[in-house]
Amino acid sequence: MRDFRVDGIRMDSVENVANWDFIGGYKDRARSLWQERWAAAGLPDAGADERFLVVGEELSRPLAILSQRRLDALWNDGFRARVRAAILGQNNDAENFEFTVRNGIDCRGLGFTDLSQALNYVTSHDVEGFRKERLFTMLQRSGFSGSDLQKRVQLAFVCLLTANGIPMFLAGEEFADQNDLFDSNGNVTESGGNQVDPVEFSRVNEPLRHDVFEYVARLVRFRTSQPALGVTDTDFIHIDFNDNKRVLVWKRGMGGQDPVVVVANFSDYATPNGLTRSSRSF
Repeated sequence: MRDFRVDGIRMDSVENVANWDFIGGYKDRARSLWQERWAAAGLPDAGADERFLVVGEELSRPLAILSQRRLDALWNDGFRARVRAAILGQNNDAENFEFTVRNGIDCRGLGFTDLSQALNYVTSHDVEGFRKERLFTMLQRSGFSGSDLQKRVQLAFVCLLTANGIPMFLAGEEFADQNDLFDSNGNVTESGGNQVDPVEFSRVNEPLRHDVFEYVARLVRFRTSQPALGVTDTDFIHIDFNDNKRVLVWKRGMGGQDPVVVVANFSDYATPNGLTRSSRSF
């Protein structure tokens, strides 16, 4: 941490460590080294803890490891599952569609108590298995293309960057990169694509992908500039499932902050003679 100026730690597969005392001790030691560096830089004590996180990657979401304060945050794989189902217009497992979205957008529905405890992502480095491929690949294999595919990718990023939690995305997803390495059956595998498929950065120059990139860049700027997206709250203020619509509206922000209101349409419904352009859009 001193030599490489580490300012945060991700512990891989923490359940396999099989010793939560060790995990807690590791986190405490890392935090003490961070505070030592902070003090040596002559910075005020206030703010040191908020700028350092020790995050555990564990798909089973052992929330007790957070309540016992052995880690600061956990990967929230449930976000990936719910958002991918939602942009396909489907439910996640036994949840109805409303709670597929609700529990994706507000991590408190899954047992997290603070947005800093949940690391949300649409795609991780593990791109093998059902609905785990790169987003473009999943949508293409589901029969989507062109502007319809683009809108679903963008909707996934709207959810990611306005949800309660810490957003993270796999390099290349910001311009809808796709999987290139597969096995003979077209499936991503450990030897044929999983974690070894390089990002094809030249694709960002393709029109559809460049539009996605610009859209995600605007969302990132929005996320980092709006205080309402940095507090632990989400309020669903409107839900409309009439006429085959799947429209949900959520509000972020507490008293004294300019609220952020997200109107998300997860259906193919379009308002007849609707406005051609909103007063402020992404």
